[in-house]
Amino acid sequence: MFRGFLIEILRSAIESIKANKLRSLLTTLGIVIGVMTVIGVISVISGFKQYMATSFSQLGANVLYVSKYPWGFGMSREEFKKIQKRDNIGLREAEALEKYGASFKYVSPSIVRNMKVERGDKEVEEVSIEGVSEDFSRIINQDVSLGRFLSKDDIKYKRHVCVLGQDVLESLFPEESPIGKKVKIQGRQFNVIGILEERGEMMGQSMDNTALIPYTTMTAFTGKRSSINIAVFAEEGKETEEEIRWILRGVRDLKPDEEDDFSINSSEALISQFNQMTSTFLMISIAIAAISLVVGGIGIMNIMLVSVSERTREIGVRKAIGAKSSEILGQFLMESVVICLVGGFLGIFLGASLTKLISIMSGNIPFHIPIWSIFLGFGFCCGIGVFFGFYPARKASKLSPVEALRYE
Repeated sequence: MFRGFLIEILRSAIESIKANKLRSLLTTLGIVIGVMTVIGVISVISGFKQYMATSFSQLGANVLYVSKYPWGFGMSREEFKKIQKRDNIGLREAEALEKYGASFKYVSPSIVRNMKVERGDKEVEEVSIEGVSEDFSRIINQDVSLGRFLSKDDIKYKRHVCVLGQDVLESLFPEESPIGKKVKIQGRQFNVIGILEERGEMMGQSMDNTALIPYTTMTAFTGKRSSINIAVFAEEGKETEEEIRWILRGVRDLKPDEEDDFSINSSEALISQFNQMTSTFLMISIAIAAISLVVGGIGIMNIMLVSVSERTREIGVRKAIGAKSSEILGQFLMESVVICLVGGFLGIFLGASLTKLISIMSGNIPFHIPIWSIFLGFGFCCGIGVFFGFYPARKASKLSPVEALRYE
């Protein structure tokens, strides 16, 4: 019984919308814009989150990075000036961590500079040259695809050896094995001992345009006064960060009441900070989209009031032949909801299309529409349809049959 009633009022609502196609379409514009904005923003942010999480994972799981500067977003100029005055992080801190650390096995200095790498008439500009220890490959979980990694003796004797990334390999040794060959890094001869496995990109930048050399050799380029980074592999379930903090505070002679003059960074903290920032942006965007939906809802209420006025005699006739007030209420309420759902469908389609276009144009950000965002869009539409359609529908259901039949 109820199912037949529901089908009947749905059919009646669709016929009424078909009779006024242009008016119904224009009425849904606010709904279309609101839902399109919600779907578009959620999809772009979700895709961007996936992209950033994948990019930051290149830094290594369970890896902490000690440095002079903190990683993050939105640092003020005053904060930067204060941090800039910190003492540099040096090899003594790396040696102390390696000597006294109990909850972690691997420690490696990381000294990075962009330099030119040459071989004969071939050269690669702006290669990321990184001075590291023999444990660095274990820390970031990256092995060599050919040859070997740096050894303890390479570090001890400051040998001029290097391990090349895939991009440098393809540029300098396109058709031959590089093992045992020589390259020039900033004009100095280095023997190629290995090739790193491919790592891909991080935030649009290739992680394979790199070469690793002993950190002891790297100090010949940079000097010992430059600040360095220290990579630490943190075993799960142990208070590694707190242990690092207390070791460094002791090495740097910090008093109990003095704040840390170093930063302990991790990819997880960076992802968390990024998620907080995007969540705030998402809430603001949804609030703006909600304004569009409210405007669209007001438009639907207005057009439904006009529809009730135009169909007053029809309502009178239906009531005169036995239609109940609940049936009239259901018909007009269903008509309002159907109009909103049509707008919601168009909004979802346009929002998905817009996201796909942004994904294609950006070239990097993946296209991702969460299923929950589609249900959210349709939920908004149903809520708007019921809320703003109830008053016109109730007004229609309360009309007196006699007065309605006399209406001109």
